[in-house]
Amino acid sequence: MRIMICAALAAAASIAQPAFAENADNDLSGLRGEVRVGWETPTVSGGGEVYKIGQSVSIGGELGYDLPVSSKVTVGPFVNYEYARSKDCAYDFCLGSDGNFAAGGRVGFALGEKSQLYVKVGYDSMKLKATAYGYSDSESLDGVQGAIGFDYNINDAFYVGIEANYADLGQFEGINFQRRHVAISAGTRF
Repeated sequence: MRIMICAALAAAASIAQPAFAENADNDLSGLRGEVRVGWETPTVSGGGEVYKIGQSVSIGGELGYDLPVSSKVTVGPFVNYEYARSKDCAYDFCLGSDGNFAAGGRVGFALGEKSQLYVKVGYDSMKLKATAYGYSDSESLDGVQGAIGFDYNINDAFYVGIEANYADLGQFEGINFQRRHVAISAGTRF
């Protein structure tokens, strides 16, 4: 499925680029790829309380295509995957994350020639892993993700950024799961 999403992004980029290029001159647009390093904290909530399921460094990447709709605004799809091993253990039972996949859309607002603020909304799927007495099992939790971030162009090809996101992953066995995540990124526009 991930390969199909990446292929669809590439096809949309090649078709849409000439049409939008005539309408806007925006250095914050185009096909982009980035590496991401972050800090993840999956949480569970219930009864008015929120509990952390450990914390972990995450590492991953993102592909996207930002289409200029004006000299100040871009819109486009994104897909990313980040791997982290957050977990919390009690006695011989451990519960934690084992990777996160997200896809959706983002809208960017230029703050100048080299920087932009953006917001994202999309689908999120976190793999939940449980281990007890030497046995393990996993389950994918699906939900909605929202994020806000900032990109800064170092030059015409490279940029750096920071992003904070939150995903509501619904209920599993009557418990509400969320993912809270902050990441820094370094990427290139093609």
